[in-house]
Amino acid sequence: MIKFFRKIRYNLMDQNKTSKYLKYAIGEIILVVFGILIALQINTWNENRKEKKIAQQYLIGMQNDIKNDLKQVDEILQEQILAISLISSIDDVFTEAFHEPEKHASFYNALDTNEVKILFSRGKSYRTRRGTYNSLISDGKSGFIKNREAFQLIQEIYDEENLRVASSYEVIKEIESKIILTYPYEKMHWTYSDLKKSKDDRIFLDLANFTEQKFFYAGNLFRLKEKMLAVLLLFEKEIEEN
Repeated sequence: MIKFFRKIRYNLMDQNKTSKYLKYAIGEIILVVFGILIALQINTWNENRKEKKIAQQYLIGMQNDIKNDLKQVDEILQEQILAISLISSIDDVFTEAFHEPEKHASFYNALDTNEVKILFSRGKSYRTRRGTYNSLISDGKSGFIKNREAFQLIQEIYDEENLRVASSYEVIKEIESKIILTYPYEKMHWTYSDLKKSKDDRIFLDLANFTEQKFFYAGNLFRLKEKMLAVLLLFEKEIEEN
């Protein structure tokens, strides 16, 4: 093709048709520039498509991480709420929102059949999955999250709420070690009936104080859960728009 255009130029020059040559040369330059612009546009389009694909991968990755974390939070909350509810069923030391008598009726009404080991245990720890978020930040790709509200929430979840949850768990870990050392027999053998009988004893006060820290832990988990649910909705919308 290049040889073809070159031959035309040479012919025009040989025929001493300068004006036609200049017009042709200008036209050829315009065609070349136009071709370059098209190539650049195609390249830009390809790059944008690649970036959208990568952004989608980050969004879906964080979405999956948060969904897995949310399941973990729900499991831990069920465990902690049972402990809080057990104490509250005997002495209303916590908000009634945590006391679920209908849900735990079979437990409370049982005679000496149910152990209450959960009261002596700190329960499961929360271990967040933050690999996708860490990659997003370390790679400098935070701009891939177009919704600024979603990005602010995800920052609060990973850089604030998760740390708050971890800190409150460390507190109950420390208290648990003292509870186990002080009440090893009760931890292994006590039932709900024993717990009810101990309402005016030191052990009930210690377990109530221990459970109070679980109450704070559960509160932090609830706040974390609310933000997780909010950011999942925003991510879902952004993924659909991409």
